[in-house]
Amino acid sequence: MWEEQVQPFLEQHSGITRRRYGDALREFAEWYRTTYGESPDIRLLTPQEVREYVSYLTTVRRLKAASVNVRLAAIRSLARFHERELRVRGPRQERPPVEALDGRELGRLMAALEGDDWISRRNRAMVALMARAGLRVGEVLALKPEDVELNARSGWVLVRKGKGMKERRVPLSAEARRELREYLEVRPQRPGPLFFSRTYQPLTGRDVQRVVVEAARRAGLGKRVTPHTLRHTFATRFLQAGGDLATLQMVLGHASLSTTARYLHPDAGRVQEMVEEL
Repeated sequence: MWEEQVQPFLEQHSGITRRRYGDALREFAEWYRTTYGESPDIRLLTPQEVREYVSYLTTVRRLKAASVNVRLAAIRSLARFHERELRVRGPRQERPPVEALDGRELGRLMAALEGDDWISRRNRAMVALMARAGLRVGEVLALKPEDVELNARSGWVLVRKGKGMKERRVPLSAEARRELREYLEVRPQRPGPLFFSRTYQPLTGRDVQRVVVEAARRAGLGKRVTPHTLRHTFATRFLQAGGDLATLQMVLGHASLSTTARYLHPDAGRVQEMVEEL
């Protein structure tokens, strides 16, 4: 029965997802048979039974939260496939802290991308949009030339495909405007996205990741830098400059203010100054 319930579910997936879900569901079935002496039935499976399995994974096998949640996701997805909802929470995953770049580090990163060819200017413009305007890497890659508005003293980009598919206009700093303007001056006149590869193909998030990682290596930053580090850098610097959370939420395109609040980093020196003033 279990195999008959699982097989059509797995057939709608492919590649690594199918393999992970298949392994996770086999593991669960083996535990269930050992624990209850019979095969599981997704139609009759109870939240309490799933909680007991989660407890077994965390306390007996001592798996990390991420590994437990992958297994739990497979069970919940199978339940939804069979039109059931199993409301079971997995263990909380500790997010590794994202370390923002300071002004000097950001300057070194941009310097490592220097060059007169259009690829170098493309890379600097992409990094500027993430580090100086707070765009997500996917939002940068979805931009088209007509989404950019540059004037003498101001500028915007129209993010059409933000998270949740919500549009927003994002203001550009003088530095971001300069980098974009210099890129547009040398960008090959091609239809399609604002940023593309040397062979005029669309870029992927992994392409941008490689650009950022290699630039950080050349700059000798000695820390892990990703596209999200750059967005985090923008948010941190915005708040340090006196910006408020509500405005930052709008600029970043967050649905919840609590998400934006993650970028708050109390500065020990500033806290001491404020205490002294009391």
